[in-house]
Amino acid sequence: MPHDRDENAQADPRWLARLSGEIAAAVAASPDRDAFPAEAFALLRRHGLSERPPVASGSGLSLLRLLAAVGRGDLAVGRLFEGHVNAVDLIRRFGSARVRSEVGAQLADGALLGVWNTDARGDPLRLEGGRLAGKKNFASGVDGLSSAIVTVPEPAGRQMFLVRLADAAVDRSWWRPLGMAASGSHIVDFSGLPPEAITPLGEPGDYIAEPWFSGGAIRFAAVHVGGMEAVMDAAVEHLTKTGRAEDPHQAHRIGRMGLAVASGNLWLREAAEAWDAAEAAAGADPEASRLRATANGFRSLVEHSAMSVLEEAERAVGAAGFNAPHRLERLIPDLRTYLRQPNPDGALTAYAKALVAGETGAGGSGIGR
Repeated sequence: MPHDRDENAQADPRWLARLSGEIAAAVAASPDRDAFPAEAFALLRRHGLSERPPVASGSGLSLLRLLAAVGRGDLAVGRLFEGHVNAVDLIRRFGSARVRSEVGAQLADGALLGVWNTDARGDPLRLEGGRLAGKKNFASGVDGLSSAIVTVPEPAGRQMFLVRLADAAVDRSWWRPLGMAASGSHIVDFSGLPPEAITPLGEPGDYIAEPWFSGGAIRFAAVHVGGMEAVMDAAVEHLTKTGRAEDPHQAHRIGRMGLAVASGNLWLREAAEAWDAAEAAAGADPEASRLRATANGFRSLVEHSAMSVLEEAERAVGAAGFNAPHRLERLIPDLRTYLRQPNPDGALTAYAKALVAGETGAGGSGIGR
């Protein structure tokens, strides 16, 4: 694929489908499938996607479609790219002019970023004498990232810091997951980093500023949509190759998977519209409430739909799908693991409350307005 920074071209479904295929091929060619997916990120760099992801105001649909396409190619790549996009957006939103300029130059040189909020038990990240001490857990992508945004609790709220990772100590002994091994979500110890490696970002409390904190769930939900489409792709390919796609029972499974994926994509479009509307309103109500509600509904719908697609694919393909090198052998544990996002019950409860309060847009869900 040629290097193409034209956002209009990159929104073309055929372009996105090709990108998914090339990401999948890059990951499949790796000699160590559990290592950081360097070749896939080299591909994203060649297209300018890591340097200039579409996070500007009004680019919601382009961004979510791109995230879905990357997730369709590989879920670990999608997880790490979503973290990079989150970091770029936080710097756009809360960084000083100097920080934005410096990070822009680093992105042009190929830098990759992440966002880590989860503190390690017993040794949380903290400030001691102007230096960082302590650890972050679930530090996804540490083996391939240049810098990460980390959070430190303060009385006024969590303070973000942009931290260079070259001198951070990494504990890889903890990460033994069922799926998503290539996301490399290790434990990172920041104790002893020099002050010049640490840059404050924004003000205390900015990290959880609404509606962007809750609304940001639309990014990982978009990657999940791509993941469940990849599961459907693999199942349909298997059934076609084995001459079973026209069996009426299998046809019903294909139909149900297609409906679930289509529903996810409809919600993806609604989520993008809600994000853009909140951006245009500078985060003010009623658009802020609509974004929070839509994000909670989107992630809840996608989790339910993706689990149904997984079950349909597992039944359709059978034991062959659990045996390498079948693509489902990797996709099934990756998607099941990635779907376990924090507080799913709270998200659905919040969506129900928003429905009752009339905060979800016209027609209840807002879909098809």
